[in-house]
Amino acid sequence: MPRRGDGPDRQVKVDELEWSELVRAAPPGELDIGVALGPALGRIVEQRVKPGSRVGVAVGSRGIARVAEVVAAAVRALQDQGAEPVLLPAMGSHGGASAEGQIGVLSELGVRGEALGVPVDASMDVEEIGELSGGQPVYLAKSALACDAVVPVNRVKPHSDFRAPIESGLTKMLTIGLGKERGASSLHSVGFEAFVHMLPEAAGVVLPVLPVPFGLALLEDAWHRLRRVEVVPGEAILEMDRELLLDAWANFPRLPFPEVDVLVLREIGKMISGSGMDPNVTGRFPGKPVPAETTVGRLAVLDLAHNSGGNAIGVGVADMVTERLRAKVDWPATYANAIASKSLAGARLPVVVGSDLEALALASSTVIGAATAPPRMVAMVNTLDVNHIAVSAPLVEPALSAGYSPVGHAGKAEFGPGGELRRIGGIEFFPDNR
Repeated sequence: MPRRGDGPDRQVKVDELEWSELVRAAPPGELDIGVALGPALGRIVEQRVKPGSRVGVAVGSRGIARVAEVVAAAVRALQDQGAEPVLLPAMGSHGGASAEGQIGVLSELGVRGEALGVPVDASMDVEEIGELSGGQPVYLAKSALACDAVVPVNRVKPHSDFRAPIESGLTKMLTIGLGKERGASSLHSVGFEAFVHMLPEAAGVVLPVLPVPFGLALLEDAWHRLRRVEVVPGEAILEMDRELLLDAWANFPRLPFPEVDVLVLREIGKMISGSGMDPNVTGRFPGKPVPAETTVGRLAVLDLAHNSGGNAIGVGVADMVTERLRAKVDWPATYANAIASKSLAGARLPVVVGSDLEALALASSTVIGAATAPPRMVAMVNTLDVNHIAVSAPLVEPALSAGYSPVGHAGKAEFGPGGELRRIGGIEFFPDNR
């Protein structure tokens, strides 16, 4: 293990590098969900939902900005119509592929049945409702089939593993999320390259069987703020998923650098990205690479987010992790996710080091050309925080040119006696050695 004072000069000097804290300010204003939904939500509920009907509100496992507020608004509108809402976890194999785990995931998101006064049906039981042209069975949660109607609530965004006209959104939730573990595994067996055809085909199997009066599509801005909410009629879901994905790409957060020698993340986690850390930010994909705007030479991850439930999916694309992270991994939950998605590389264990200092030293010393040029290094909390970063000297000017502003003065990273990274460029990492 590289330690302070061991090995090449870069290892000796990693704790002497100067870091600058930089931010890119968000535009003023916060979306008013009531205004965004306006009369459209009440009108479509009145037109398409019968009083007394059981309506499943399908919610996934992502940390979507203000998702609990949107779900609450949907539940209230359904209750005002005299319907009987029930929360349905629609997250494939996540939450350890168990009913209890999926309820726990919803709770972490702030979506709690007791607070809303509605039940939660998290059963993992499914029913085969058809098959794809390639013979793959299509499954749907029995909890959804037991409803008179289902309303999906999901974010539309670029997916972390494939490129297609329809990626993450309402279609994927209805076909894969509500398929639970068995359904997710079956549809993922076609491989991500086939998702361009599979998702619309699977929707063609699900939608004739499952009444979907409408869905709520959420879009975020580059600061992970809810920017737009759309009430989407059920028959328009495929069309709107395509249209809204273009909007999502236009507002997608990215690092402003084409090449980074070392990227340091404080944490990864399932609430942050379906891949733990968004490959569209890191340029690291667990499967076949797809185009990304940033190339990272070495990727060091220091911790697993507490609300990830031990699921460390995506860790396999890192180059090194700390013992802190490794000790928090729930391998059965991580493997369940990897197996269902048919992406085993995301569950591999990278090189494990004893401290944050060792991780940074190993990362910087193993970059090709490390001995000939100052390292281009970026540190941030997670891949949702691309607008608040710490960078080494060579990246300051490119960041300023991209619209970032400095915070304070450049300074060295602060490490504790055990090599824990307390703060870097003003960004707190582990100030209490947790």
